[in-house]
Amino acid sequence: MIRDPWLRALSILGCAIAGFYLVGLLWQVVQEFADIFLLFFLAWLVAFVLEPLVGTLVEGRLSRPAAIGLTYLTLLVLLLLGVVTLVPALSLQIVEVASNLPTYVEQATEVLSTVQGTANEWLTSHGSPLLIDVKSALNPQDLSRRAEALGPPLLSNAIGIATGAATLLVQVVIMLILSFYFMVDGARLAESVITALPPRAQDDARFLKASTHRAFAGFLRGQLIQSLVGGVGTGLIMSALQVDYALLCSVVAALVLLIPFLGPVAAVVLPVTIALLTHPEVTVVLFIALLALQQVIFNLLAPRILSRQVGLHPLLVFFAVLTGARVAGVWGAIFGVPFVAVLTTMISFYRANQEDRAARLLEHLPAEELVSVDVGPSETAGEALISSGKGVARS
Repeated sequence: MIRDPWLRALSILGCAIAGFYLVGLLWQVVQEFADIFLLFFLAWLVAFVLEPLVGTLVEGRLSRPAAIGLTYLTLLVLLLLGVVTLVPALSLQIVEVASNLPTYVEQATEVLSTVQGTANEWLTSHGSPLLIDVKSALNPQDLSRRAEALGPPLLSNAIGIATGAATLLVQVVIMLILSFYFMVDGARLAESVITALPPRAQDDARFLKASTHRAFAGFLRGQLIQSLVGGVGTGLIMSALQVDYALLCSVVAALVLLIPFLGPVAAVVLPVTIALLTHPEVTVVLFIALLALQQVIFNLLAPRILSRQVGLHPLLVFFAVLTGARVAGVWGAIFGVPFVAVLTTMISFYRANQEDRAARLLEHLPAEELVSVDVGPSETAGEALISSGKGVARS
């Protein structure tokens, strides 16, 4: 045992430096195989989302293999219907937006000039020496030239877009195949990995598995509800007001609503911008309707879904979104929240004393799965903690 405090401090510092170095090396390896890891992660995620449906079919006296086959067959049919019906219409709207981009920039310039003139008149009438000059800062002529230069490449890259779509389709097929195997053998594989660990680590691994399941279940449930209702609601509102590109805006809204906190703001920007350029007379009505839709989503359908289901403070949720976006881009922004939820749960678990750890294990895991907490057949969880007197077998 090191008694000299300086040597002890140097030892701790050396271990910390070595730890950071190893983490950096591990992160480089992860970045090299990031696309493969992402494919397996998304496959596990699909299996995770479909598991409740499979469980419902099994409860309906359908065998598990038949339930899994029926679930994935239904998913495949829905994907094919979506590709056949939505992709052509969506591609047409994207091409139309690209071809009309210079016109929209000119219209935006006119709207900006009108707003600037009205604001300056109001400022002048109230004796203000300062006037607004947004046009000079934005340089509308330069924006028009850039829009004209951007449109043709978007239209001429149809072959590249088609190739990218085909590649994406192949990746989706591979992901579904991996997801199918996760659904069939995932639980058995996870249990075999856990049982291969030392007995003292098995309960911790099972608690990590249960915490991951709980965090991702609450998060995905809330985000999918928000995404689906927000996307469909945006499309219906725009169609009712006869605003162009309702399908494009609904798909974009559904995708960005998967991102906590930042998604709701981004979901309103595109529809309001399109309405302002194509149907300015309904812009205010559209904006109010979209705000009302978001109030319904976030206050009625999913009230405080992230802080309650995931167990995180809203500030910590916001930190997880920003940090995840910085580390892993869009995927990090979407899934940073459940990862931080699992991390905080495990930190709290390891900071607890032995009795509290045992109580958490007994709360979240079946007693027969635990190897470090003794629960007799006639004992409750609380009685087991008192009678065993050891909680978790850990120094």
